[in-house]
Amino acid sequence: KGKGKGKGKPGKPKKSGPREVKGRKLFLVIKETLNELTKKDRSLVLATEFKSQLISLRKLDLGPDNSIQVNLPSSTNPDKTEIFEVALHGPAEARVDEVLKYIKSTTGASNDPLGKPTSDEEDAARALAFPKFPDVVDALNVIFGFGPRSNEDISAVGNSRYFSFKNGGIYKNMVMLGRPLQAARGTFQSLRLGTGRLLLNANVTHGIFKIHGKCDTIFENLGIHRVEMTNGHQIRHLKLMNKFLPKTRVLAKMKFANGKEVNRPKAIYGLAYAPEITRACQNNEHPPKFDKGCEFPGPQNVRFYLASDSNGGGAYTSVKDFYKKKYGSDLKNLPLLNLGTAANPNFTPAEFVEILPGQSVKAKLTSQESTVMVNFACRSPYANALSITTDARETLGLDDGKLDQFGIQVGRQLLTVQGRVLNAPGISYYNSRAQPTQVYPREGSWNVRDIKVYKPGRMIDRWTYINVKPSSRFGPVQQEIVYGFAQAMIGMDIRVNSSPVSPYTEVIDQRGLLHGEADEFFKWAKKNRIQFVLVILGTSDSEIYGKIKTLGDCTYGIHTCCVQADKFRPGKAPYFANCALKWNLKAGGVNHKLHNEFGLIREGKTMVVGYDVTHPTNMPSDKSDAAPSLVGLVATIDRDMGQWPACSWEQSSKQEMLDETLTEAFKSRLALWQTHNKQLPENIVIFRDGVSEGQFAQVLQKELPRIRIACNAKYPKNKGPRISLIVSVKRHQTRFYPTSEESKTSNNNIENGTIVDRGVTQARYWDFYLTAHSSIKGTARPAHYTVLLDEVFRAKYGGEAANELERYTHELCYLFGRATKAVSICPPAYYADIVCTRARCYRPEFFEISDVESVSTAGPGLSTGDSKQVHADLANSMYYI
Repeated sequence: KGKGKGKGKPGKPKKSGPREVKGRKLFLVIKETLNELTKKDRSLVLATEFKSQLISLRKLDLGPDNSIQVNLPSSTNPDKTEIFEVALHGPAEARVDEVLKYIKSTTGASNDPLGKPTSDEEDAARALAFPKFPDVVDALNVIFGFGPRSNEDISAVGNSRYFSFKNGGIYKNMVMLGRPLQAARGTFQSLRLGTGRLLLNANVTHGIFKIHGKCDTIFENLGIHRVEMTNGHQIRHLKLMNKFLPKTRVLAKMKFANGKEVNRPKAIYGLAYAPEITRACQNNEHPPKFDKGCEFPGPQNVRFYLASDSNGGGAYTSVKDFYKKKYGSDLKNLPLLNLGTAANPNFTPAEFVEILPGQSVKAKLTSQESTVMVNFACRSPYANALSITTDARETLGLDDGKLDQFGIQVGRQLLTVQGRVLNAPGISYYNSRAQPTQVYPREGSWNVRDIKVYKPGRMIDRWTYINVKPSSRFGPVQQEIVYGFAQAMIGMDIRVNSSPVSPYTEVIDQRGLLHGEADEFFKWAKKNRIQFVLVILGTSDSEIYGKIKTLGDCTYGIHTCCVQADKFRPGKAPYFANCALKWNLKAGGVNHKLHNEFGLIREGKTMVVGYDVTHPTNMPSDKSDAAPSLVGLVATIDRDMGQWPACSWEQSSKQEMLDETLTEAFKSRLALWQTHNKQLPENIVIFRDGVSEGQFAQVLQKELPRIRIACNAKYPKNKGPRISLIVSVKRHQTRFYPTSEESKTSNNNIENGTIVDRGVTQARYWDFYLTAHSSIKGTARPAHYTVLLDEVFRAKYGGEAANELERYTHELCYLFGRATKAVSICPPAYYADIVCTRARCYRPEFFEISDVESVSTAGPGLSTGDSKQVHADLANSMYYI
């Protein structure tokens, strides 16, 4: 396993030294390097990820300097050659035999594979090491990825996702808002260590790409048929499109002096934008000329200086006339593309440019685009399973012979594993006669008709409402509907005044809200001691929602509940009930609890904690580097497990591990528990959300000690709590499919409550997959839990600890307060994720990004700007629901 870097030296080396090669050029250099190596030794078996790693079955002999020279045709002049020196560093040995011995052993850490016994300390260190054998797994993943990465019809995204565009690929265009995007279907693959064998984790995946095809066709599909200088809508449309085009790889049709026509690979600078080019070329001797008032010119709107071959003179000609004379083409007056730069433009008609397929883009999707994406990606379990066993094999090249050269074969059938289904717990409410009553879920859900919440929150005596309209064409929700909502809450035993405080205005338009009217409304609300504001939204604009939540949560300390006008207006009981559950949680109430409580819950001595970190994504590089990572932490306050007050804070951008702030935040949760229970908890069960296997060790080495410090500060010496630390992950690629008619649901998914803790797990890890929820449509995604530390369950349940933890986690999934169904990931992790999402609302300068722009690959940095803290009046509540 060698590390390689390509340094380019076109012709003779320049005094400034060699330059590092990147992007497409790097791919070509490494590809040619493999060709040169195999020319010298046909017996070599090689693989690479075309970036920095080269895998070989034996050591390479490259001479004393460990380098090789390769030649490539010049990208600017095919008659010239560029020379590249490729240096290999290493090598490092990846011992596959050691991995195989490890996974086939069910006892403690094995002796060293070379025959040298290991000490107890080494055994212990290896047992706690996360992940296991990363170098070998990495090398094998490079081998598995080499086939698809070598295929020009396949686009590799990241380390593990592959999208085939052979014969066009499988995609869905998303052009409803003028952004030339498409959703494509591909395959995920990653090697996993199983018990007794190596596993290939494969799944259907989806991604966002730039639309491919002839540019004139793309323009027309976007509704642009010709340049219209006075069409404001078209100009806005083209400005939006122009954010997407830079660096897009294309084939441009060109004709050489000898009359030969070729398609040359080029990159788009952007649309030809007259104001930018005019500024950049103002000092040129013969700058291009544009029709007055034309921002995005077509071929007939721009003239450039064409030098004469014979006498050294020249004259201005239009792009339209030039292409008519040289190619005999009658061009439509579509916007021109610039394949040069602003200072040295290359005006190219859309008819002569074809965007290549497979160009991934990271974009924050609009609500309409998200709907298209979800519908495209939502497929039945059978359809996904069929794709994995057919299309995926072709995309991944599992049968093309490259893997055979390394002695690797992949089974043709999905792996069959054993699972079991846990029983759903009973749910406790009160009935209309104020008596305790139980509801028993069916397929993971239940309804709340004619029942009351388990414990009402504080009295909501002073509350009001406001309508937010996108325009004057939308009327406000009538007052009687608002009063009907109040009666619905009272019917659920939620303590609320039946009459809201009349607002000084019932309606704010969307524009006014963003320009000060919302602030004035909340000032009035604070002055009038308003506790809750019902916000009736006529729009789904995230900027509006974020503004309201920032003013309510941070500036004024007033609870807000946002509802959609079109869903609220009909006054239907299920929607009212769903909103009412949020009001009761915000007021400190408990909506429901488990009927037969789990032992740890019943004793009332266990605090449950969840925390998560969210990072800046899908934004320009300058904002991505500056935007903070956001932390959310929640914890229970009593045995009911219905209230989960939260705290959140910011830390350095793209930093997953929590800093010292965790200690103080954890102290505050312990203090809150002590306030409600007159004592500190004996047990603390922590669910850490969202970290990868490669970060497990850091959680134990960096975060756990900070939690211990918090406990040491609050507990008497040597009387600290028992702690269990469990990582929960929802965003993974493992899926399970039913193997019989008896074990499937009506939509062909596995049954809710399914536990899988063998077959795809490791004997040395304590991990399990739980599908607590019932998937409404599509393929159910289980949650994956890994126990990093356990001082609670083994101490209490001994040999039954694994089963009891699985049951405990499953029953927690029925305690998500704002829903009447089991959720897919346990509430401490779910709530922590919601807290992080809410914290994003407070920083719109970073997270309210709508343009299609790439995410930076730069490293972490410190955030700028002023962070916003939740108001003291809401700090110890479920304000985030």
